[in-house]
Amino acid sequence: MKRRRRCIEAEKRKLWSTCYHSTKICVVQERNMSRQGALRQCCQVWVVLNGKHISTSNDHLEHSGNIGYGGSSDILASVHELGEESGYMTPPSDLADEIMDDKSSIEMDDSDPLVTGDETLTEQGTEESIASEEMESFGEEDADQSDEIQSFRNITEKAEKIMEEIDRLQKKLKELQGEGHNNIVRSLSPRQMAASLKQKSLSVPGYPELQIPENIEQFSTLQIAKGTESFHSRNFIGEGGYGPVYKGKLGGKPVAIKLLKPHGRQGFPEYQQEVTLLSKLDHPHIVRLMGVCTESCSLVYELLPNGTLLDRLSKGLLWKDRVRILAEQRSALAYLHSRRPHAIIHADLKLANILLDAGNVSRLGDFGTARAVHVKPLEEETIGRRTNPMGTTGYMDPVFFMTGELTTESDVYAFGVVILQLLTGLLDLNVAEQAREAVKMDAVHSVLDASAGAWPEVQAERLLKLALRCCSLERKRRPAITADAEWRSLDILRTMATPASKSRKWNSHGS
Repeated sequence: MKRRRRCIEAEKRKLWSTCYHSTKICVVQERNMSRQGALRQCCQVWVVLNGKHISTSNDHLEHSGNIGYGGSSDILASVHELGEESGYMTPPSDLADEIMDDKSSIEMDDSDPLVTGDETLTEQGTEESIASEEMESFGEEDADQSDEIQSFRNITEKAEKIMEEIDRLQKKLKELQGEGHNNIVRSLSPRQMAASLKQKSLSVPGYPELQIPENIEQFSTLQIAKGTESFHSRNFIGEGGYGPVYKGKLGGKPVAIKLLKPHGRQGFPEYQQEVTLLSKLDHPHIVRLMGVCTESCSLVYELLPNGTLLDRLSKGLLWKDRVRILAEQRSALAYLHSRRPHAIIHADLKLANILLDAGNVSRLGDFGTARAVHVKPLEEETIGRRTNPMGTTGYMDPVFFMTGELTTESDVYAFGVVILQLLTGLLDLNVAEQAREAVKMDAVHSVLDASAGAWPEVQAERLLKLALRCCSLERKRRPAITADAEWRSLDILRTMATPASKSRKWNSHGS
């Protein structure tokens, strides 16, 4: 009998130690609950049934599925049933008394006997009483922390509501300022575009009035619609950020007409920029602006039937033509950068913005993002202009992208990418990395585009290395477009690609 009692006592001490530590953990995890709720959640009674430890905590009952998540009276009643079956009765617990208040109490069945005569059970009741006092202190500390957490959450919720209101007001302000229209996606068919232009011709112009230079001819919307056969689909050339482009005839001359797209990515500022700049430029390798339609913000250019350099390269282009086009575009950029007192930066040089006429002579186009930059009179150094990053991924100067400072070196970077693309035939964004790797491996010949014919490898390698300097992340290492000595390798290739008679003719108007 004594041996049995010692075994029971040892078993109970072990169970109480486990219960006490489990209760402390539960209290810490339940900081958002009231003290009473936390104690109810953590209160549990252990019994021994057929030599196995069984817990009557809510977590165990819910997990086991034997009893639903009910009140404490259900739990204790179940414990009594287990006690009667096993022969071991559950001792009275002061921890259970702690969770009862005036509004709620646990109804105990009078018929359920509780054994109190056993000395070992009395000792356990004393230990539970001490533990319950410690639990009460934990509960009070957690209640204070719970109040602080709740206060912090209230402040956070208020701050979130304020930020939502600020965002709503900012969106409303943009809509009132007319900046929100770019988010509306609207596509017009050619017929709808014609109807829109006719309507504008009969109404008040929707754009600010622009002073048109005398050398630029003005057309009406009716003339534009008639010249494109009411924007027939067979006259559609393509579409950019500004709007759709149609070929047509005005005054008996073949022309390309670029229409302002309603709610397009570009708009009136780009239209104004092109009119202002192109009306002042005169170079054989820059597109010529022939006229405008102020009613619809349409631009009329000379028609270049062979499309873009990007399209032509995909169909095949000999190395001699590639070198010639590079020399032509270098002369166009040198013309822009050498203008005084304001140098002009194109800011969006790429294969798709280089157009070809019937003889594959190149013209630099799309001046909608071009900017004029002041040049210091004595140092002949361009002053950078800060503006929002613009251009095309892969061609955009990384320094400009990070700092917003646009300089002539930004055009040099893009021109370096164009050179590498024409030399290698690669249109990947990382063409510069592939070229650098070829130089390190002393295998430049392996990246030269074989479809262009037999390259003069020595001069081609020199030009490739010069292009890599153009693509340097350090602007000071990039060669100036206007420095003829820096571009000797391109000049030599140009001479090798051109017969003597044509070379003299090109030099007479090239730059």
